[in-house]
Amino acid sequence: METESPALGAADRLGTATSPARVVQILSHVDNQRVLVNWLQQQDRYEVVSDDAAVLPEADIDIVVLDAQSLRAYDAEIRERKADADAILPVLLVGSDTGADTLDSREQTETEPAVSELVDEVLTTPIDTMELRNRLDTLGRIRAQSIALESKTNQLLLLNRISRHDIRNEMNVVIGWTEQLAKHTDDAGDQIRQRILDSSQHVADLTKAVREFVDALQTADAPNLEAVALEDAVTDELTKRRATFEDAEFVVDGDIPRVDVRANDLLASVFRNVLNNAVQHNDSDTPRVEISVVEGAETVAITIADNGPGIPPAQRDAVLGRTDRGLDHPAAGLGLYLVDALVTQYGGTLQISDADLGGASIEIELRKEQPTGMNTDDNDS
Repeated sequence: METESPALGAADRLGTATSPARVVQILSHVDNQRVLVNWLQQQDRYEVVSDDAAVLPEADIDIVVLDAQSLRAYDAEIRERKADADAILPVLLVGSDTGADTLDSREQTETEPAVSELVDEVLTTPIDTMELRNRLDTLGRIRAQSIALESKTNQLLLLNRISRHDIRNEMNVVIGWTEQLAKHTDDAGDQIRQRILDSSQHVADLTKAVREFVDALQTADAPNLEAVALEDAVTDELTKRRATFEDAEFVVDGDIPRVDVRANDLLASVFRNVLNNAVQHNDSDTPRVEISVVEGAETVAITIADNGPGIPPAQRDAVLGRTDRGLDHPAAGLGLYLVDALVTQYGGTLQISDADLGGASIEIELRKEQPTGMNTDDNDS
């Protein structure tokens, strides 16, 4: 008995009389092409767009049907179209004794998928129309669900952007008016005012963390990494944190080496969130944060330690969202979850331990990266 995928609503259905799936068929075998086209033309659930590969870059299509010869011939076009598509563009491979793994006869780059990975379903010949219908129905559902998911994702991204904008604006108003109260409060009132400022700043920082978290999710599959100056990223964030947390002490132990690491423009978020966490969860009268950097042959280790309450060993994975419950765990925090996700994207590591100061110590190890265009040849000749 065939199991239907969860319904996404009538508007999300594809491969129906009112919303036929648009098919491009590129078959080098004449008989297979004739059987396929004749069957498709008798269906009101499918519309044959073309049998010309030239339409692949621009045509509005839902399913591509081809054989091994055509797949090899138009490998680059299929790759580009699937990569550029907002939703999944499924491919049906037609052929006799066609195991997808037999297609990988040429070399591909480390990041380039094998030819067989471009194929979503396989239909062996001679073509059985019942099997053809089943394969196309499956691919149609995959395509429809992908389109619906992309639409819902875009709606959520828009809602997220609007919400963050409104919250950030309102918190700026709260911070502004609370600062104006300084001249109207005594010492006791000033302590309350400072708590309001700290909480308001925390909310503002959370909206920024949410934005960066969404940015990280959108680039998780293929982040664009480059050489980023570590010293600039650390010192810039230290300057901002000192201005934000005037009552906290930020100390750099030694020098920060002038070295580039493999990252992207979200590297600043890594240090901002760790530094914020070290102060905002600190119960000391004067929060103290120490930063040290050790350069190795291929990596750089940045350690940020504080004098707060620390993080118990049993909660360290949970704090980073590494448990099965992810961010739903009560100990999980969005800031450190984002930090861990970004460091992982960069090919680095993150470890939490006890600090000599009495609080938590977070060590982030990042890979060194040669700046683009840098000549590594030591010969001057």
